[in-house]
Amino acid sequence: MTITIIAPTHPEKQAAPKGNQPGTVYLEPHMTLVTGTLWSESEAWVEDPLERGLKLILVQSGELSCRIPGHAEQSIRGPSLCTIVNDGEFTSSQIYGTSTPLRYTIVQLDLESLDRHLGMAPRKLLAARGGDPYMMVRPAPRAMQALATQIATCPMQGPSRSLYLGGKALELTALSAQFLLDERAQPEQKLRITSSDVERVHAARDRLVRSLLEPPSLNALAAHVGMSPRKLTAGFRKVFGTSVFGYLHEHRLSEAHRMLSDEESNVSTVAYGVGYSPAHFSIAFRKRYGVSPSEIR
Repeated sequence: MTITIIAPTHPEKQAAPKGNQPGTVYLEPHMTLVTGTLWSESEAWVEDPLERGLKLILVQSGELSCRIPGHAEQSIRGPSLCTIVNDGEFTSSQIYGTSTPLRYTIVQLDLESLDRHLGMAPRKLLAARGGDPYMMVRPAPRAMQALATQIATCPMQGPSRSLYLGGKALELTALSAQFLLDERAQPEQKLRITSSDVERVHAARDRLVRSLLEPPSLNALAAHVGMSPRKLTAGFRKVFGTSVFGYLHEHRLSEAHRMLSDEESNVSTVAYGVGYSPAHFSIAFRKRYGVSPSEIR
């Protein structure tokens, strides 16, 4: 198994310049560990390729907002663990808070290693979502936060430093994997959805489809209609047979199909009009309808 570790190479405190501040130690391939501090001066969205595999993002402090295909915008505030599973050509977009630095630890594992060693079968999860990436955000346990601090403040140098960081990397991976498996194993308690809840679900749907370009977060949408995020999700599944952002994804593609069939707009204009970049739109549209957007035009 290969592990790449990016961590501060000198534990002593220095003046904190703006930008990303990592250091790198290479151990050996299938796993990557990255830790550092990001000082952002920009409030613009940043787009990055989404790597294949499982990505565990431990946000120790600071905040950011994240968008990936198939999900509405997620606000992440430390200490939190963000889990992303991906097996396609997608990108993610992030915007970072500028008032406080973002301290982060990231573990990236490939899908084959997950299937073989952890039994997490992430491809089944992706198949259930139609191939779109999966993202989950949960509060980070204290044990995870402590490990991230130990990695970032490692006092050792030379070969012993690599051994120390390698062991902590594997420990953090195992702890994260167990945490996620425990979350998945917990039985889902059924919530009672009343007639007034159904009305709120429809109100949430109306708010969602009016905001294709800037959809609200799940928490914001739930607060808007006076429901908890969990109950709103359960209500959407009962009323529409899908999750909140599964519905948003389907509505975006349905609206795009209508625009391509009935209007004179080009593919890029339609993509931006329903909240996609053209590259993401073409992939999602072909998966949904079996043809490319240009073939519909």
